[in-house]
Amino acid sequence: MNPIKNALKSLSVTTTNVIVALIFFIITAKITNPEFFGKVAIIQLLEVVTSAFFYFIPGQIITREISYLYARKEISKSVIGKFLSFPFLVLPLFLILLLFPNYVKLTIPYLFLYLLNGVMGSIMVGMDMFTETAITGNLFLIIRWGISIIAVLSHNIYLFIEIWTLGGIISVSMNYAFLSRKVGLILPSFDFAFLFKHFKEGLPLYLSSSATFLSSQGDRVTTAYLLGSYYLGLYQFSALVAGVPSMVLGSMSGVLLPTASFYKALGKDEKKMSSISFRVLSLITFLAVIISIPVAVLVVNKFFPAYTAGLKVLILLLLAITLPFPIGSLTNFIIAAKKSLRPFLLLSILNGSLVLSTSYLLIPRIGIMGGAISQLVVSIISSIFIIIYALKENVFVLGRKEAVLLTLIPLVGLYEVFVDPPYLDFLLPLLVILFFKTFKVIEKGDVKLVKSFLPSELKFISYILELMS
Repeated sequence: MNPIKNALKSLSVTTTNVIVALIFFIITAKITNPEFFGKVAIIQLLEVVTSAFFYFIPGQIITREISYLYARKEISKSVIGKFLSFPFLVLPLFLILLLFPNYVKLTIPYLFLYLLNGVMGSIMVGMDMFTETAITGNLFLIIRWGISIIAVLSHNIYLFIEIWTLGGIISVSMNYAFLSRKVGLILPSFDFAFLFKHFKEGLPLYLSSSATFLSSQGDRVTTAYLLGSYYLGLYQFSALVAGVPSMVLGSMSGVLLPTASFYKALGKDEKKMSSISFRVLSLITFLAVIISIPVAVLVVNKFFPAYTAGLKVLILLLLAITLPFPIGSLTNFIIAAKKSLRPFLLLSILNGSLVLSTSYLLIPRIGIMGGAISQLVVSIISSIFIIIYALKENVFVLGRKEAVLLTLIPLVGLYEVFVDPPYLDFLLPLLVILFFKTFKVIEKGDVKLVKSFLPSELKFISYILELMS
């Protein structure tokens, strides 16, 4: 299982999503009315609700278990069939949508396919099938954001849902064909003892996901309630743009759980894996933050001048979402090592309470900046919790290099908020690289390991890392 090649394949899906979705939303905003745009947003919200509340066996648990079996060459179509059965058991719960308007009712087949496709994706990445998931992922996104423009042009929300459903059918069918070719013909197998065991094991993650959904929407709801739709629009736009760097980084993080589980099953040391991941991801994250902020400001000023009032909020949200990325990646190693996940439930509840309380305290006084500060507070607390828990469970070691990087994370944030002169925008990345070189954050052994995973077309990366080691 090659984490670098797999990350590049995942990155291709994220890149397609960013480009095609941007084109879709620009066209939709220009040729449709707010009512149509709002209906599209509701369908997207239903996707998020499905992931947060209907995914009773979290994808992380499925991927971890499949990765362990795959590493030991014990994978069987029986186990895959058992995991594939749970979306069918959940299907009756979607009938609650029959109580809503007609176009919402029509999303039931699509949302079922969306859930089933998610479970298939979790299984496939656990079996190192990143090429196949990239193929179906890119195709689905082209149908979802590209072909659906036909429905936008005709202002037909029903045709829009039908196109998305067609994309879901094609994606599920292709994933099923890929899985069947890998392990043989698969049929859902309703083993309730098996499903309940993994549901119980993943319950803290499931409840955490539900609580995280509520907390992540708390600042938006509070903004809409206290300030109205105009400021909500500013805040939502700022959050959307601020989330792009973390979305790109997330495609890299997505390979960590199956990779960590795979090599953990083979007896590799998770502390060493988490350390090198943390150090390499820190370098990528610092460069991503430093480059993304001036690019985001330029894009907003040039193409979306109506939203320039939210630039300071955008910057703060980008820092709050992106800078903790290396710390958040340690969660994958905690899950892979099969440590207790119950503390994450408590963290999610705490975060939800903090978002609501700080939003209500700050938004009336300082506007939408209060929502951004609320997210920053939650980000800081979550990061401290993950570090402490990873150290406690012995899946991460705080050496000199790691301590230096943890100190640098808030310093970069403070610099971007309070200093950041424009003339240093392109000099700062060089300073970061010089910092890594001076403190020898990347070691010779790390470079050798990374080089072993690099495809021949990207060998130049190893030479860059060698210069920094």
